[in-house]
Amino acid sequence: MIDHAATSDRLIEAYNAKDFKALSALIDPDIDFAHFNRDFVLTSREALIEVLQGFATSYAPDRRFEPAVRVTVAGDIVVREAWYAGTAAVDLPGFGAAGEAFRLKFCSVMRFNDSGQLVEWKDHG
Repeated sequence: MIDHAATSDRLIEAYNAKDFKALSALIDPDIDFAHFNRDFVLTSREALIEVLQGFATSYAPDRRFEPAVRVTVAGDIVVREAWYAGTAAVDLPGFGAAGEAFRLKFCSVMRFNDSGQLVEWKDHG
């Protein structure tokens, strides 16, 4: 049996470390990703990794998820409530002006397949 909460922890650790190889290995090629408050939708691992790499290098290089405030697991779904923080390198509507620190409360809903790969990731906040 796969511990989906632990897998979500590894995914967030890889994200924070900018370890895109490890992150990619944890994500299904046909990921269903959306950040609802930002009107942002992607349907492939390659596109998601490309966006995450760009964000980590150009828009908010110090971006990170802080330790989860609460993690709830129901079957293959993990809900993580955590602060997302960093400093905007450029003007980022909804995050902050260039040079401004941001700290936003996110609720991430993650669904995993039987192999332990992330197949759905929905961010709210």
